Amino acid sequence: MKICIYRGTSEIGGNSVELATEKTRILLDIGTPLSSMEENLPLENYKTKCRGLYADETPDIDAIFITHNHPDHYGLLPLVNSKIPVYMSKTLHDILIKIQPLLPGDFDISHLNIHEISPNESVQIGDITVTARPVDHAPSAYAYEITDGKKRVVYTGDIRFHTNQSWKSWKLADTSNAPDYLIMEGTRLSRAETHEKHPTEESVCTAITNNLRNSNKLAWISLSSQNLDRLVSVIRACYASGRTFVIDPYTAALFDLFHDSFNTVPNTDMLSCVRIYYGMNEHIADKMKNANLFFTHADKKITKTEIAKNPEQFVIKYNWALSDWLNNNGLSDYDFIYSMWHGYLSRQKTWDEHKSHLIEIHTSGHADISDLQEFVRRINPKTIIPIHTECKNDFEFVFGVKTSVLSDNETASL
Repeated sequence: MKICIYRGTSEIGGNSVELATEKTRILLDIGTPLSSMEENLPLENYKTKCRGLYADETPDIDAIFITHNHPDHYGLLPLVNSKIPVYMSKTLHDILIKIQPLLPGDFDISHLNIHEISPNESVQIGDITVTARPVDHAPSAYAYEITDGKKRVVYTGDIRFHTNQSWKSWKLADTSNAPDYLIMEGTRLSRAETHEKHPTEESVCTAITNNLRNSNKLAWISLSSQNLDRLVSVIRACYASGRTFVIDPYTAALFDLFHDSFNTVPNTDMLSCVRIYYGMNEHIADKMKNANLFFTHADKKITKTEIAKNPEQFVIKYNWALSDWLNNNGLSDYDFIYSMWHGYLSRQKTWDEHKSHLIEIHTSGHADISDLQEFVRRINPKTIIPIHTECKNDFEFVFGVKTSVLSDNETASL
């Protein structure tokens, strides 16, 4: 078996890994780089050098396996040849066909040959067997275990160990123990807080709750609508503090989708502490109306006037239109809870006007070094291959295991 990492050996994000035998070629993830979020260039600009992958080529990839619902792992899917089968979780499939097309830009994967793969299910592709292993990172995230009968490879995708779903990541170490190669992410090796332990999601929930209880101000919160753990934490904090969580129709649609995937997650109708504000990005609103999703929960509508009467009773998911209106109507005394990666604060100007009100309450989607070290000890690989990192040359020292350091587009034998 041979490996070629087309992107991700020296950067965080943009993963695309080929494993191949003489008979079979598969890809693990097919992401766009993080820089694409700011550059706003055509998707074709981010094509990798993988041959036989794209719609304008004769297909020469036997299957693609996607780990989770972040564009740096699936972003190039619209360019893939329709004859190539693509495997992913049901939750990811639902997000990509029901939710992602609602966002600005053209994201169309209706031409693809998509197969849903269940947790711990194995798929035979030529002489390669691929098994989906659940991990903690995003809803229904997978690592993949791959074997050709001679060598066994584990690809972590993105992984963490500090939420109430961390048992999934630890179980990967037990069920896929002693692989020949571990293709492992190392996001946190390059961050300033590298050697700190991450807060748990439970501690994030507690911190948000305490802030809401101890403040008599309106609260804004900035978080990703696809961050299910954080959405649930905010819901719990609102119930505990007696506040109402104001969300947009897009976030409401995601709650409903997650309810369909996980019976422990309530849908929007079940959430008595949730109201919906209908002023939002016109492009997204138009797409939601066309999909008959916009007014699904119209009975939960809330108006600006209702919020303005008792602002201290509300937690509002960040909404630029509502923010401008409130500021223009004298409601400029508020807490702004920022619950996303700190790096976005300097990369994007969206939050500049709120920095004097900023309260950061967040935990990472990626493992800290000590957890990765324990994971490596438990899974006990013969060799590590770094990916999703800016510090690939540090892996052997940090983890004490033989490391094969590759460059993008370099082919190596396993």
